[in-house]
Amino acid sequence: MLRLHRSHEASQRVNERAMIVRVPPAPEVEPVGSYSLKATSLVDAPLCPKGLILMCGQMGSLSRDLGDWADRMRAVVMVVSENSMTLDWLRAYAPKLDFLLVDSDYLGDTESTIDFCMKVRRATPRLPIVLVSSEIRSHDFTCERMMACDVTLKPPLLHTALTLGVQAAYQNNDYYQTSR
Repeated sequence: MLRLHRSHEASQRVNERAMIVRVPPAPEVEPVGSYSLKATSLVDAPLCPKGLILMCGQMGSLSRDLGDWADRMRAVVMVVSENSMTLDWLRAYAPKLDFLLVDSDYLGDTESTIDFCMKVRRATPRLPIVLVSSEIRSHDFTCERMMACDVTLKPPLLHTALTLGVQAAYQNNDYYQTSR
């Protein structure tokens, strides 16, 4: 399902919000704990330059959280089921997508989710993958699961966590590209 409708008032509010995340520039920032973000990579980086986010899941609270965030980024969220999203279709449209968000709770068990993510990763290695799962303890912005996804987030998706997660996904996907 493609979510494209926006009222004029909603569009005006979105236009008033900043699309760019700015952090104080630092010469070099050491990772804190399990966070792998580098602040210098985040300065003035648009989060959704293409304006299209693909979510594998179903309409519900997660898609609403993502949709609210996407409105701030002037992006559109397209929600599809894993059965509707063939790998050939994904290969064809991946260059037009900013990132793929996978709802692990929708897909079912952990093994099925990891298998799905690994198939997507092999088919479209340049597409950042954000995995959302209620079974993890906390957000994981590291590269530990890079064979399947770029970051793992725990719902509910607050704007700050999603912003940091997407930034880390871009950064981790770049690392994945250079390491393979």
